Amino acid sequence: MRSVVLDEEKANLCGICGAKEPFIEYKEIEGVHFIWCNKCNTITFFKQPQSLEKKQLIENEMNFYKPTDKK
Repeated sequence: MRSVVLDEEKANLCGICGAKEPFIEYKEIEGVHFIWCNKCNTITFFKQPQSLEKKQLIENEMNFYKPTDKK
């Protein structure tokens, strides 16, 4: 799973491929807010997760995520 950390001022696009809505979804797991990109299947964090374990937990959960509305 690829992920990147970007400033919140760039919170409207994927940090990997640059996709914008409708390809991105704003998500929150365990109090960590991030963008999920349905175009390249990656995570863009707004700030570094508190621990490596929390980052891995989010990445593992998103490995099984299937959007309900295909774009």
